[in-house]
Amino acid sequence: MRRLALLIATSLVVSVLAAAPVSAQQAKRPELSRRFVPEAPDFASTAMADSWDFGQDRDLPNVPGLTHKGFTNVSMSGGRWKGQAAAQANIRLLQSWNSLPNGRDGEATPIDADTYTHVSIRMRLTGTKAAWGELSWYDCGRLVQACRGAQPVRVFEGWQTYDFAIEADPNRGPVAWAGEIRGLVFTPSAPGGFIEIDWVRLYQPTNDVITITSRDATAGSTLIWDRDRIPGNNSPANPNWGVVSEGTSGTFNVDAMFPGAYHFYSLRPDGTRSLINTLKVNKRPRPRVLQPDAIGGRDYATVVRGDAWDFSQRTDQSFLRNMTFTLANGELVGTNTGPTPSDSGFRVTIPQDKLVDGSRFTNFSARVFYEGDFSLSGQPGGGMNARLVWRTVDGVWRVSEDIVVFPGWNTITIDLDDTPPSKLIEGGATSSMWDGQQIKDIRFDPHEDKGTRKFRVDWINLSENDKPVNGKVAIGYRDLAWEKGTKARIFLDRDGDGVGEHQIGFKVVVSKHNVYRWTVPPQFVGTGEWFITIRSTDPKFVSTVATSTGTIEL
Repeated sequence: MRRLALLIATSLVVSVLAAAPVSAQQAKRPELSRRFVPEAPDFASTAMADSWDFGQDRDLPNVPGLTHKGFTNVSMSGGRWKGQAAAQANIRLLQSWNSLPNGRDGEATPIDADTYTHVSIRMRLTGTKAAWGELSWYDCGRLVQACRGAQPVRVFEGWQTYDFAIEADPNRGPVAWAGEIRGLVFTPSAPGGFIEIDWVRLYQPTNDVITITSRDATAGSTLIWDRDRIPGNNSPANPNWGVVSEGTSGTFNVDAMFPGAYHFYSLRPDGTRSLINTLKVNKRPRPRVLQPDAIGGRDYATVVRGDAWDFSQRTDQSFLRNMTFTLANGELVGTNTGPTPSDSGFRVTIPQDKLVDGSRFTNFSARVFYEGDFSLSGQPGGGMNARLVWRTVDGVWRVSEDIVVFPGWNTITIDLDDTPPSKLIEGGATSSMWDGQQIKDIRFDPHEDKGTRKFRVDWINLSENDKPVNGKVAIGYRDLAWEKGTKARIFLDRDGDGVGEHQIGFKVVVSKHNVYRWTVPPQFVGTGEWFITIRSTDPKFVSTVATSTGTIEL
């Protein structure tokens, strides 16, 4: 009876299949030379653990004159940056100002042009026909012609992936794409037009291109790549699809593409498609060292003065200069005033029987908010640069170099010990003006606007380096592209170049915050300052390195 039931069931399946035949063409899917590849190394993902995918405001904040020039109606939504461009409007992905670095500054995170040799930009242009745009770069701290290199970029209407090796045009600037690059600017289209950008990748070529071959014999079919497998939404406004080839075979440069799944099929003239074959571009690890950091460890005001400079009471600050202020919600809320509005500031309180030891407390940090627009001009509405000013026991005042600041919240950090005196002090210096000194007074000048500009200061710290506590160091880190099975190797790194001299730990990475507690062996006690470097390796054996912004003093 069981054999009879099985025979009846089998015959029913055969009869159903016979009633609904599948053509040989429909059953075939394109052939791919590979179906899984690791993401190619990308500058923003590696240097900042955060790709230029425009998924968050910090990727390219909407600050006219700072991150873009010549654009109106700028917005960022759905992972796209959008704006109406005037002629020669540009987008500033990275720049510097020959100042003390603050935020995403090209001086702090320069591009290694010998490693990252290619760029790809997924962009839509509407409102103007094909035109010439430009990619330009700068090897010094200013966007000036003497530091400039550039190459033209031919742009077209609609969604396009612009993918090319970076090669200087000597007629556009004297600087080759080589060495350390501190500024990167993209001019999408000389005549203007409406611009939408899905992502920008500055990458190191790693993988061979993928070869796609159609096995659909229908004449006039087109090879398509698609992020969501749905041909019906492949409209001109949708960036998540494109044409591989109008013929039966083509290539696909995976290094140029953002990581994720790419589905390939043949689209026939009647609107039907073949079966799908899928390529996975696996996201590289994105490790970030959270502790130690540039803010440092214990701060002077808390451990020596006995009261943090948190602006909870009026005794946190003393002398005022060309400004008024109130205290509200634990913040100093200030406005610059006359007679010299561009020279406003205040001192934090330092008891004269408890001077600051410049050999111990070497890390300055401040959390400051600015109202208004961004400008570095010397006119009212400009002056978006702060300074740190201090006086040593010899009575001499020292003034730091500019610290360029931005509208909104800023966390300013300065390494007063390891920053070369020539870069730390305005006008340059040949010897240390902080390390080894006894500091009597510290003044913070929030900005140098000749007009009226309000600001808020949440706190100011002057900290020593992070140090072991009871012989142990707590190293904090996370992987922003975490995959189960990812492992981290943890190193002491003397100069912060990402090449660790001593491995001190090995640990499986968890999805959120990770802490590795290291007991310092006797041979490392007293060896001075070390950065922490972490090499994060995913289950496919792809690795990315990240280094701490501050040091541990052993």
